[in-house]
Amino acid sequence: MPPEISNDSTGRFLITTATGSQYVLDMDARAVSRKMAATVPLTSFLDVGVARLRRDDEPLELIMLEHCAVGQPARFWLQIRDDHIPTLRTTSPVVRIEPLPAHK
Repeated sequence: MPPEISNDSTGRFLITTATGSQYVLDMDARAVSRKMAATVPLTSFLDVGVARLRRDDEPLELIMLEHCAVGQPARFWLQIRDDHIPTLRTTSPVVRIEPLPAHK
């Protein structure tokens, strides 16, 4: 399990956050998709609740991975809006980063 992913990393990863959301991060395709409340949140995040974010479950263009490390919030610059203004999405603290098999 890698403790950190940088903007110039390659491969695919499953990122799990403290609130239970999961992100599939494909550094080769420069795409990220989020699944809300995919796992049980950590005990200290039970009262935070879950939030549906714009375009959940859709692959979004990853403009830049600013930060992604276990124990800290991940920060993704994404192309979400139709007017092409980049969006900064910050997660709850990352609890797990798992490599995924390459897409075929």
